[in-house]
Amino acid sequence: MNKRKNYKEKFLIEIMKVNEKRGQVTIFVIVAMVIVVLIALFFLFRPNIMKVFEGGFSPNTYLTSCVEPEIKPAVEELSNQGGYRSPEGYTLRDGTKIQYLCYTDKYYETCTIQQPMTKQHFEKELNLMLKGKANGCMNSLIEEYKKRGYEVSSGGVNSEVSIVPGKILVTYSAPLTIKMETTQTFNNFEVEMKSEIYDLLFIASSIVEYESKLGDSATELYLQYYPDLKIEKAKLSDGTKIYELSNVVTGEKFKFASRSLAWPAGYGLEQKT
Repeated sequence: MNKRKNYKEKFLIEIMKVNEKRGQVTIFVIVAMVIVVLIALFFLFRPNIMKVFEGGFSPNTYLTSCVEPEIKPAVEELSNQGGYRSPEGYTLRDGTKIQYLCYTDKYYETCTIQQPMTKQHFEKELNLMLKGKANGCMNSLIEEYKKRGYEVSSGGVNSEVSIVPGKILVTYSAPLTIKMETTQTFNNFEVEMKSEIYDLLFIASSIVEYESKLGDSATELYLQYYPDLKIEKAKLSDGTKIYELSNVVTGEKFKFASRSLAWPAGYGLEQKT
């Protein structure tokens, strides 16, 4: 009985040894196959791999580092002036021209909206401010590729700015083909910067709409829906109101002026006497 038991144990051990050897052989085969595949991939994508080791150069990264420093000051300039590079109908505040987005020169009447598409106008102005720099950065990118030994062919360059929730985008339509060991073709590039200016412009448009219908906005209503929002409203002697909307987290601001349902100076005093 013991002999039979020992035989079973030995047989089981032998099976385990055989399976272990088979497992080792299988592992060696898999490892060898992986090595062969990696070598094949290396030679197939060698130009791109070499670019990674050369410093991770990519056109989007290059354009972002070139354009982004220009975006913030341009946005700040527009935001301090009601979204205009050169305000046309404006009030002065501490030497700064602040555009009226809603205005009437009469008393006792609600204002007329001066700019019904606040966000779109802001985008247009920002695009004009950035276009020269954006196109210059594209030309600089082409020169950088040439310095790195690439053959480069390119078409016309066009850049457009768009403001979307959470960010500002600069989109390039710029056909570009680069060639070294392989050929790569690009048609579009995109630069993005985090920003909450979209919400500020949306709220400004809503306040302007409110002013045009009711004469004075209830700013506390907006604070219920936008916890990061701060609204300051300064009333001037001529009936003008200057709004300053700000995001308390990012520090971004947008200022604009409105004159709606204004009362003559001293009107309140006359009513009391």
